[in-house]
Amino acid sequence: MPTILLVDDDSLVQNVTKELLEFLGYTVLSATTGKKAIEIVQEQKDMVDLVLLDLSLPDVNGVELIPIFKKINEKIPIIVCTGSLFNDDDADTFAQNNIKAILQKPFDFDTIKDTLLRLLPPRP
Repeated sequence: MPTILLVDDDSLVQNVTKELLEFLGYTVLSATTGKKAIEIVQEQKDMVDLVLLDLSLPDVNGVELIPIFKKINEKIPIIVCTGSLFNDDDADTFAQNNIKAILQKPFDFDTIKDTLLRLLPPRP
């Protein structure tokens, strides 16, 4: 079963998204801060198959995490989730780090399902 690291500080979003991902057949690791997300990627870099990353975190801008994740594991796919607009510098960071998708919050079941199935099909 592929493993997704879900990084979001909103507990409601965390819980609902985690249930959705598990329903779709993924294993889910969760982090509510950038610091915790970095720890998980470092400690389990061979286990995390994809990162679902919120840009608004209490301790760091999610955009700042992208190059850190890529330095730890350059092949890790990242999907950015945001409820706000991002600027040109953020867009440049997304392009430079090969961000696989940007999902605007609130996203619906079909959008996240289709995006994940395209990027990370469940293993039998």
